[in-house]
Amino acid sequence: MKKVRTLLSLCVLCITLTATSASAASRTIQLTIENMTCKMCDITVRKAIEKVEGVNEVKVDYDRKTADVVFDTEVTTIKAIEDASTMAGYPAKFIIE
Repeated sequence: MKKVRTLLSLCVLCITLTATSASAASRTIQLTIENMTCKMCDITVRKAIEKVEGVNEVKVDYDRKTADVVFDTEVTTIKAIEDASTMAGYPAKFIIE
């Protein structure tokens, strides 16, 4: 029984450390997105940004012409995310965190 408790304690510790290190590398930014002229444009932008390795979440707001992006700073950069949208025909610029 003592071995089981010790093993469970170690598992909890490993999960806690993994969650802490994963969230430490996560960053949320907002980009302005140009050239969006219809509601389908935001889908194109979202899909282009989602293809960037390290991007965890993308929310594009057509009305505000912005994209909120959550990504892993150890895997990708703001420039790579901007470039993905720009290459899809929708130039993006970092504005805020």
